[in-house]
Amino acid sequence: MCSLRDFPELRDCSLTDKTESMPFAIKRIKPEEIGYPNIMVQLKGDQNPEPLFLPMSGLTTLQQILSKFAEENFWSACDELTKYFKRSPSNLSVLIYPLGLLMKFSPRASLKGPENLVLTEISRTKLWSSSVVRCMSWHPQITKLAIVSSHDIVHVYNLKGTEAKVKSKSQRAILSLAWRPLSIGTLAVGCEKGIFIWTIEFSNLSVRPTINNVCKFIRDDHRYITGLSWNKMGDLLISSAVTSKTMYIWNYPLETCVPLRRITSDTLNFVHWSPDNTKVFSCSTNETFRIWSTDKWTSDKWSLNNRSRVQCACWSPCSLILLFATDSCSIINAIDFRKSDVFNGSRNYKKVAWPIIDIKSECINDKVIGGTLSDMCWDQNAQRLAITFKNSGSLVVFQTAISEAVVDCIPFCIIQGRLDEEPSTIAFKPTYKQGSLLTIGWSNGNIEYVPFEYTYKSKHDPEMFRTTLFDGDNNKSISGRANMSTTTNSLIEYLLN
Repeated sequence: MCSLRDFPELRDCSLTDKTESMPFAIKRIKPEEIGYPNIMVQLKGDQNPEPLFLPMSGLTTLQQILSKFAEENFWSACDELTKYFKRSPSNLSVLIYPLGLLMKFSPRASLKGPENLVLTEISRTKLWSSSVVRCMSWHPQITKLAIVSSHDIVHVYNLKGTEAKVKSKSQRAILSLAWRPLSIGTLAVGCEKGIFIWTIEFSNLSVRPTINNVCKFIRDDHRYITGLSWNKMGDLLISSAVTSKTMYIWNYPLETCVPLRRITSDTLNFVHWSPDNTKVFSCSTNETFRIWSTDKWTSDKWSLNNRSRVQCACWSPCSLILLFATDSCSIINAIDFRKSDVFNGSRNYKKVAWPIIDIKSECINDKVIGGTLSDMCWDQNAQRLAITFKNSGSLVVFQTAISEAVVDCIPFCIIQGRLDEEPSTIAFKPTYKQGSLLTIGWSNGNIEYVPFEYTYKSKHDPEMFRTTLFDGDNNKSISGRANMSTTTNSLIEYLLN
């Protein structure tokens, strides 16, 4: 099993200081030099969606309640009335108790605790409540990048750097994004209220809700959408919500849905459709997760020890390997469907997950790196695995290869941000011909591209002939080790001028 202890101690040296232990030194270049836009998400006053709409504070209490009833439903109006009685105690405050009893019969799902605390704990985005960047998603076929800011505005960029903004008063507490495959600009956004599916055209750079460009999938029992995943044909969207025990499969063209639920299940965290469409991974907010077969929509339940839950997971491009990590253990495990009896008709088969990487905290270059994972993502070639941590400001990348022994992993590089920023969210671009393109959304709104360039000979037998890391920030450092052959390990440290 690979671990962070395999990273060697690196010493500081300049670009001109080339020694036998450090044969390569790569000069960083700006994103524009590799053909990608330089993006910095900033929270200016004109980006706050609140001034764009009539403030509720300017309305009387009766108008606010009637507005909730007209725009949403009866239960939202009751909720608004309850908040009013709590804010302004009066003789009518005796109605709080019967209203509270009435709200218990509401189908409207709610969080079990303060919003910021619950969502920050459950989200795979590090520092979700305070980070400028909350979500990020690449289009699976074309160069379009969607980024969500903490003002709940979706910024969409193309290769030219043109920016389109998507905003709505009802679209708040955004937790998930998913581009529709085989479409030019259809983006699903999961938020507190439900799912907003937008049709984005760069001819309209500021998109607001109209009958032509947004489709809403909203259910009172399905709020705070933490998981969105399309099938590869783009006609079915599966969603999970932290307030619901039910997954929904939405038929986008027909605007209908089918619920998926098991009696013993708990509220759900996130879902992932496998790249080959044959399986779906879903995990709950407790110690269980399920692997679904999309043939007959049967599921196989797995349970974790020590009352932990799955924090993050990702499929291999071939859908044969599933990686996952829990919120209480610093080990990445792998389920190999080539060796497992899942969906093979066996009832009492032994469920095995192979530990492949130990991410226990280690002191590397006088910095503590590792610990409990926040998120991880695997590139489209199964060659690079990027990992972020809950209590570390560093990002670690491993070189991977699918083999007969599940997955071979080698520590590749460590990416360290500045003192005032941490990696909030990460994503690999699904289409990058030169190798793999890692995109990092930093907590201060800066977006970084880190290309890994190599040749890709076959599905499971890559040969890396050249590796390059680019970064446009003069205060960041990336240090790492590259495996140049099966017998030789070369130490590379990437420094700035």
